[in-house]
Amino acid sequence: MTRLYLILLLSCISLTGLQAQCYKENHAFKEGEFLSYEVSYNWGPIWVDAGLVTFSIDQDKYVGKPAWHLKSSGKTYKSYDFFFKVVDYYDAWIDPGTFHPYEFRRSVYEGGYKLLNTLRYDRRGQTVYSSTKTNNNPVRFDTLKPGPCVYNPLLVVYVARTLDISSLKHDARIPVTVLIDDSTYSIYIRYLGKDVVKNRDGKRYRCVKFAAKMVQGTIFRGDEDVLVWVTDDENRVPVYIEAKILVGTVKAYLKDMRGLRNPVLSLLKDSK
Repeated sequence: MTRLYLILLLSCISLTGLQAQCYKENHAFKEGEFLSYEVSYNWGPIWVDAGLVTFSIDQDKYVGKPAWHLKSSGKTYKSYDFFFKVVDYYDAWIDPGTFHPYEFRRSVYEGGYKLLNTLRYDRRGQTVYSSTKTNNNPVRFDTLKPGPCVYNPLLVVYVARTLDISSLKHDARIPVTVLIDDSTYSIYIRYLGKDVVKNRDGKRYRCVKFAAKMVQGTIFRGDEDVLVWVTDDENRVPVYIEAKILVGTVKAYLKDMRGLRNPVLSLLKDSK
């Protein structure tokens, strides 16, 4: 299994109709929110529960300023570690009012591959200072000017949830640009309409469905590799994600959600 956590994170980018617009106003989430997902991988004809991915928002400070600390982790279960061990941590510090990023850190251990990437943001110069360390290689430094509305992999998940998707038409394609390590990547999202999804716990949700074209030549084929179902309410929480990769298929199921900002109006009454 390759890059389990990055698959889910990139999948979440595709789930909420991220348009060519910047962050404006947040009605989707608040400090204290916690989401978790169980990730399964098909090993030949067998589906195996491989790991757990979590997302949370905590109150914090950054250089003395009030901040939100966005945290996410992805870890394989011990029973899966013998095959391909993953221990990933993503952290982002942002201004809770403007969503301006202060700093982003990505720490990765995946089957012996190690990566530590840090992005520090200069607000006035719209410049990003990147440092990247992989395995025993020297640290690589870079200065980037990605332009407006290009977000790091963790922040883009939350920014996407704030945007208005009410005017999207069926099959509409929306361009997305994300900054990963020291490079920017362009993908697109295709709106597929409304659907109902039954989760593993028996609960049924009204959802909005999207497909996404991912980056060819990485872990994806470059087709519309990801399908995502997100709650059709103000929370915009992903319920189910399915991603095709070069060596199989990965599925992510909502396991837990707490501290939501809004009522879960997408939950159908006949659910368990």
